Amino acid sequence: MSAEHGIEASDPAEFLVRPDGTVLGDDRTGGTLAAALPYTGRLARRMGELVGVGDLRVMEAFGTHRLTVGVTWTPAGEGTYRAALTPLDPRTTPTYTVVGAVDTTAAVTHCLQRLAGVDGVVWGSVVTAGARVIGAVGERQDLHHLAEVGNRMLAILRSLEDQHATGFMRLRFEQGAVIGASLGRHALVARASTAEDEELVAIIDEIRAILAGHDLASVTSEFDPSAEPSGAPAEPAPPASVPARPALPVGARYRGAGQRTERPRRGLFGR
Repeated sequence: MSAEHGIEASDPAEFLVRPDGTVLGDDRTGGTLAAALPYTGRLARRMGELVGVGDLRVMEAFGTHRLTVGVTWTPAGEGTYRAALTPLDPRTTPTYTVVGAVDTTAAVTHCLQRLAGVDGVVWGSVVTAGARVIGAVGERQDLHHLAEVGNRMLAILRSLEDQHATGFMRLRFEQGAVIGASLGRHALVARASTAEDEELVAIIDEIRAILAGHDLASVTSEFDPSAEPSGAPAEPAPPASVPARPALPVGARYRGAGQRTERPRRGLFGR
């Protein structure tokens, strides 16, 4: 039975995972959830270094329950995890009618543009199960670590899949937050520090509906953060060179060359 389905909706739960792995309290999953937290915490902490948002402080997962995990670190880099599971009100996932057929690359681009329109979203990307970044939006200086960040988020989503299957995950760091949401076997990854939960849930529902009929693994192109963005103005062409006037020959032999001197005409019978 999955962890999400194994917890009664009316039963909150709290538990603690110490650095040595011992667990205090009941995670309501037979220890599966508690065992996954140290692994996901290490993965997430490195993401904060890559993105430049400081150390990991909180992990959150939104599904049928809300999982909130506060994290503190020892000098040796081992974490203590204080977790709480609280029920959420049941919600019905809205249905969307996707009009018109578009290719997968265009669909990914459209979804990322929709995500970028949410207040608080700094950048966003779609990462395949093979850890390929097939689309991204945002300031390019922020996108150079997307492949490794995406690979780590994929591992976190898989490890805690039962906690966010119908929602998303948020990793809170000292100076920002990164979210992740499953797109089948693939993932949506974004930095969205101030975005509201309701807005994120709504846009993620929409993106999942749009991409549901597409095979994301079929996209062969990969995002290159060092490449010029499409539509960037081209470098101006250098002005056409004007051929220089050939130099005149010099020396006594060529004195006056290149100059035409008009001489007075003499009459036919003049002397």
